[in-house]
Amino acid sequence: MKVCVDACFLLALYDPRDGLHGVAKALFEKLFDSTAHELVVPWPLLYETVSTRMARRSASMGLLERDLKRLRQRNRLSMLFDRKMREQALPECFEELTKDGGYRALSLVDRVVRLMLLSRSHRLHALVTFNRGDFEDVCRQRKIQLIDQQG
Repeated sequence: MKVCVDACFLLALYDPRDGLHGVAKALFEKLFDSTAHELVVPWPLLYETVSTRMARRSASMGLLERDLKRLRQRNRLSMLFDRKMREQALPECFEELTKDGGYRALSLVDRVVRLMLLSRSHRLHALVTFNRGDFEDVCRQRKIQLIDQQG
């Protein structure tokens, strides 16, 4: 199973002070240590995850490096490039401002990930996120399993 992850999951996984750290750790172990699922990471999530704040925490960076290396060695890590999606996602941010029915405040990263989820070429099976509302509609549309803090 190809399992895409959201930045909020990665942030919780590598920050022991995060309120969802334990949940993220348990999900990671369940999905990627005990089974042969493939971790799919969109590049924009790494930009969001490895922020200046995280880069200053060497322990967190070491754990992230360890996990990515281990999954890469097992051929269970894919990185999704965002070039096509980012060019479509940025104008969407501005189009939302003019729509009747309210503004949907989604980050550029979330919009890129939504487009990746919608792309049939990626063949994703699941998404791990702690922000269900940002992705529920596209996951339902593409029949992608949504995994959150409830498991």
